[in-house]
Amino acid sequence: MWLVTDAKGVFSRIEPPGNKVSAEIEVAPNSAGLTYGEGAVWLTSPETNLLTRVDPRTNKVTDTIEVGPRPRFLTTGAGSVWTLNQGDGTVSRVDAKTAKVVTHIQVGVPGTGGELAFGEGHVWATVFQIPLSEIDPATNRVIKQWLGPGGDSVRVGLGSLRLSNLHEQTVWRLSPLQR
Repeated sequence: MWLVTDAKGVFSRIEPPGNKVSAEIEVAPNSAGLTYGEGAVWLTSPETNLLTRVDPRTNKVTDTIEVGPRPRFLTTGAGSVWTLNQGDGTVSRVDAKTAKVVTHIQVGVPGTGGELAFGEGHVWATVFQIPLSEIDPATNRVIKQWLGPGGDSVRVGLGSLRLSNLHEQTVWRLSPLQR
């Protein structure tokens, strides 16, 4: 289990049983998003526009990559790490092996809140008032976007997409194959 433990930039690895800290790793202060995928632990740092790669075998930072403005949420899939950049509403795609930015995709979803997920072969972004944007990794383009109330968090699994609407306190279950 991994946790960002403080605003100073100490990233702690905590191991069960006993919940003992087994490693403390220096990362950018106020790192926010965190995920494991493509063989690494990845963190976003909105204040510094950074994506950080931590090798879970060595507990060392191996790469620090500048992505779009104010990256907050992230996901992995299709050999890449994807960040939702709240500063300009883009999604940055970073090749997980080379740690290089592949592209910045214009999604048009700026602002606070939101989420990003990978599943069913696509990247899914959500923010308030633009509840769902579907990105095709083969073309690095938005292929469909839904507008209107809703949007907050999105997850994909078991053939379904689940989208929450914080304001209405609902969760929708959608079939991503019915486009």
